[in-house]
Amino acid sequence: MKQKSIITYFYGFFGVWFVATILLFLYGGFFAVYQGTILSVLELSLSFDNAIVNATILATMGIVWRKRFLLWGMMIAVFGVRFIFPILIVYFSTSMGFIDSFNLAITNPDEYERVIEGSHHIIMSFGGMFLLMLFLKFIFDENKDLHWIRMIEDFAVKLSKIGDIKILFILSSMIGITYLAPDYVVMGDEMVKINKIEILAPMLIGVIAFYLIEFFKGFIETKSIISEADSEQTDTKITQLSGGFVSFLYLEMIDMSFSLDGVLGAFAVTQNIVIIMLGLGIGAMAVRSLTIFMVEREVISKYIYLEHGAMWSIGLLSFSMLIQIFYHLPAMLITTFALVPIILAFIHSIYKNKEFILDSKN
Repeated sequence: MKQKSIITYFYGFFGVWFVATILLFLYGGFFAVYQGTILSVLELSLSFDNAIVNATILATMGIVWRKRFLLWGMMIAVFGVRFIFPILIVYFSTSMGFIDSFNLAITNPDEYERVIEGSHHIIMSFGGMFLLMLFLKFIFDENKDLHWIRMIEDFAVKLSKIGDIKILFILSSMIGITYLAPDYVVMGDEMVKINKIEILAPMLIGVIAFYLIEFFKGFIETKSIISEADSEQTDTKITQLSGGFVSFLYLEMIDMSFSLDGVLGAFAVTQNIVIIMLGLGIGAMAVRSLTIFMVEREVISKYIYLEHGAMWSIGLLSFSMLIQIFYHLPAMLITTFALVPIILAFIHSIYKNKEFILDSKN
C-alpha cells in the first residue's frame, strides 16, 4: 500500500486555518488576523510535547477513535477548552450566572481578563497537579525497561519497588504548596485576599480526576481480558467501544491540562474571547494533525527517547504551573521548558539509531 504524503496529514489543519482566518478578518480585520496568528504559534509551541504524548496513547487505539479524536476532539478543544472553559472559570469564581459570565466575556473583555487573573491560582493548581501525576506515573513505572536519564530513572524505579512513592510525594507537595501559598493574589490593579482552600481543592480534584481515569482504564482492560478469554464477540465489541471512549477521555483531559497555560498566555495578546478561541483553535488543529502524522508514520517507535523527552517536558511544565501559583513566569520560559527536553531526546534518539546501525553492520 502506497504511503500517504506528509502534506495530506495537514489538509484538515489548512482547512481550519483558512476558515478561521476568514472569520477573524470578518470579525476584526487584519489586526484580528495578526493576533490570531500569534496565538496559533503560541499554542503550537506550548503543545508540541502534547502531540507526542497524544501520539503515544493514540497508537494503541483503533482507526475509528483516531478519526473521532481529530473531529470530536477538535470541537471539544476549540469550543470546550478554549471558549466555554474560560467562561466557566468566571462563572465559578464570581456570583454571576453563566449567561452573565458569557456576556461579560463578549462585551467587557478587560473586566473578564481581571476575573481570569484572579482565578489564576485555581487554574494552575488543577492543571499543574494533574500533569504532575502523569509525569510521576511515568517516572515511577516499575515495568519501564528503557531509560533516558538513567541515573534518575533507575533510582525512581528502585524507590517505586519499595512502596507507592507517588502518593507520598503528591501529598507532601500538596501540603507544602498549600502552606506556602500566598494569602493575596493580583486581580487587575488590586490585591485580593484568598482562602487557601482555593489552592488545595483544585489540586485534590486534579489528583482525583487522574485516578478516576486510571481506574476506568484498568477496569476496561480487565474486562477486555475476560471477554477475550470467554470469546464472546458482543462483549468484546462493547469493551473495545468503552476502552476507546476512556482513552479518548484521557486524551481530552491531558489536552485540557496542556491548554491551560496557552489559554492564560493568550490574554497577554488579546482579551477578546472570540479571537482567543479562533487563534488557539488553529494551533490545536495543527497539534492534532501532527499527532496523527506521528502515529501513522510510527515516529515514536523510530525515535526511542522521544516519549521520554515529552514526559520530562510534562514534568517541567507541571512544576512551572505549580510555581505560577506564587509567581508569574514569562511565556518564553514556559515554551523553553516544553521544547528543550524534546529536542534533546530527539537528538539522542538519532544518535542511538546510528549507533544501532553501526553495531548491526559489525
